[in-house]
Amino acid sequence: MWRFTIISAVVWFVVFALTVSESLFYYQLHNEPAPYERIVINDLFILFWIPLSPVLFNFIRKLYVRKKNWFLYTLQMFGLCLLAIGIILSLESVIHYLSDSNVEEQRSYANIFIQLITFRLHSNLVLGLGFVASCVAYLSYSESQILSRKQADLNQSLMVAQLGVLKAQIKPHFLFNSLHAISGLVLKKENDLAITVIAKLSDLLRESMNLDNKKWITINEEISFIKRYLEIYMIRFGEDLKCECEIADETKNILIPPALLQPIVENALIHGIVPNGNQGTITIHISKEQEKVQITVQDTGLSNVESKSSLKEGLGLSNTRKRLSSLFEENFHLNFDSKSSKTSITFPALTTEE
Repeated sequence: MWRFTIISAVVWFVVFALTVSESLFYYQLHNEPAPYERIVINDLFILFWIPLSPVLFNFIRKLYVRKKNWFLYTLQMFGLCLLAIGIILSLESVIHYLSDSNVEEQRSYANIFIQLITFRLHSNLVLGLGFVASCVAYLSYSESQILSRKQADLNQSLMVAQLGVLKAQIKPHFLFNSLHAISGLVLKKENDLAITVIAKLSDLLRESMNLDNKKWITINEEISFIKRYLEIYMIRFGEDLKCECEIADETKNILIPPALLQPIVENALIHGIVPNGNQGTITIHISKEQEKVQITVQDTGLSNVESKSSLKEGLGLSNTRKRLSSLFEENFHLNFDSKSSKTSITFPALTTEE
């Protein structure tokens, strides 16, 4: 409130100074002596708006909050403006009455007040309505800013909730495949390997829970998570499954959503490696071009082109697309080429959480 009081006082003083300067310029233009005292007294009413401004603003704000419709509020503002003008004209009448005390034919207070209404009402009305309109415009702008911030917060909360649902849909799928790998080892009576996989799965789930608390992680952290994930399958498939990571150094600290690559790598495993007798190579290539991250995940598993062409985008890729859309809107690209078993992703390179 003190800031408003200072700003309004400065504005009113500037208006007063300009008005006095205009009067002085008039006398100078006509080569007449300027009655400085009379000019100041005549324009002194402008300064009376300074103490009234904070009081008026409080009333305008309270009525603005309680307004039921704009027509009634407009009438209230007009009435408030007239009341303020009445107070100012009354104070100005007192000033003129006291300044005329040494004059032989002293005017009465009532006569002075009527004369001021005749000559000052229009100018005060312009100043008063201008002030009220400025206050209402400021309150409307402040209200719109608050609503915009609330809407932005709601959109952010909605996006977080949507991302949480998408990640929750991915996890059971990933967990099911991991448990299926363990059951396969148990059926083969490879209990030691099954125990090793369970331990690694436990570590992986713990790391996955830690990632859930983050909106962004570095590409280096994501690759570390993917390697842990693939270790489970490498234990099951042995040396027949290989993983090659070609990560450009400049991309390692770029931020991406947690577990972004996991459903894509899992897609390569389920639809490329497993149908090919559990053997093949998964290649992850990450580079940066023109401030955008380019990621490709490709497998050499399934060699039957007709079988590849029948593959469709599943739940994992579909949810990945939705996550990227929530985070980057339309500023991303995700393409799954079933014939070459390659998934390509492109999105803005972020180094800070924006």
